[in-house]
Amino acid sequence: MIRSGQLAEGDRVPSEVELAREHDVSRDTARRTLAVLAEEGLIVRRRGVGSIVAATEPVREVRAGPGTQISARLPTAAEREAAQAGRWVPLLAVATPGWPERLYPADAVVVVVPTAVEPPD
Repeated sequence: MIRSGQLAEGDRVPSEVELAREHDVSRDTARRTLAVLAEEGLIVRRRGVGSIVAATEPVREVRAGPGTQISARLPTAAEREAAQAGRWVPLLAVATPGWPERLYPADAVVVVVPTAVEPPD
């Protein structure tokens, strides 16, 4: 609901009971889901208020030049910390010839790969 735009920054997230009923899951599953969203920084949980959608950083654009290699992987704890990625967010590793490999959280970056062929008019 957050990524799709149904809920915007500052919107109230449905409660555990509401989520469990709406998605036909147990309340424990809804509780664990909200805990993961909070851990990932997508929501802020407040006792007595509920959960609200957190402010998120805009998506970065990374341009890949000729010879650039791009791969995705689950990060080590050190890589996750260095890239400031959430616990369950894979990393994109971008290796441009002549430069050190750069790591980006996969949910916060778009890699633009230029094409050599122009599309027909």
